[in-house]
Amino acid sequence: MNDESSLKILAVGYHEEIMKVLKRLINSHSGWTGTIALSILDAQQLLKNEPFDAILLCAGVSQAEEQTLVSTVNQLNAQIKIIRHYGGGSGLLENEIRAAFS
Repeated sequence: MNDESSLKILAVGYHEEIMKVLKRLINSHSGWTGTIALSILDAQQLLKNEPFDAILLCAGVSQAEEQTLVSTVNQLNAQIKIIRHYGGGSGLLENEIRAAFS
């Protein structure tokens, strides 16, 4: 696992425009790389093919879908942090990510 200054983050959500904004916000931090998945199936495929340090769960992801991703993470790499993102702007986003790695 990387320290918080160098992170690869998978953001999962259903609202494409919002996800594009989140990706831009993640990528605006030096050393952070954001990737987006617009479905749970896309997220699972990405997790199987690329290494990630964290998954950012965004609006619209149900608890059942979250549990599906937790199961996938536990099978592939239990060290991946799963972070629930509640919105609220770039300051909250940064704090949510940093808190997960502190």
